[in-house]
Amino acid sequence: MKHKNLHHRSGRRSFIGQCGILSAGLSLGFHRDSVQAADSTSSLEKLNIAGIGTQGRAASNVSGVADQNMVALVDTSQSCLEAAAEKYPHARQYRDFRVMLEKEGDNIDAVVVSTADHTHAPAAAMAMRMKKHVYCEKPLTHNVHESIEVMNAVKKNKAVLQTGSMQRSSREFRVACELVRN
Repeated sequence: MKHKNLHHRSGRRSFIGQCGILSAGLSLGFHRDSVQAADSTSSLEKLNIAGIGTQGRAASNVSGVADQNMVALVDTSQSCLEAAAEKYPHARQYRDFRVMLEKEGDNIDAVVVSTADHTHAPAAAMAMRMKKHVYCEKPLTHNVHESIEVMNAVKKNKAVLQTGSMQRSSREFRVACELVRN
């Protein structure tokens, strides 16, 4: 069945392009003015990042932006939060991402979401509604409703969203997908 509305296709392509820009920026350590922050005064200024989730895959994702300013860390586990705080002693600690986003909203530019799967969409959507750029581990959503909410947050707030799919581009994974498809 063909799409009747071609707007979805161009929107998707535009979205993928924006994600590529954020991905390159995060991996290269881009600066605040690269995401057109209105209050940026220097091209040498670093991004202020909040990490939602601190252990396992989250630790790797947060360390990927460690050359930026890690201003806040969130984890529901106090021991995990304390362990992460040793690496990022200047980051304020929170146990609830909603509280962190409310309190730190004016202090952060981007958010790294690497929590339990069921909180990916709510955390990412809330951050984007606050005009924060987001990197989120997969799966981003669990149903169509969450997908629509996230995409609306992206469009309305001109936020950049990238999802991570660890090891999904390796040769072995591509061969396995090809075998399944065939």
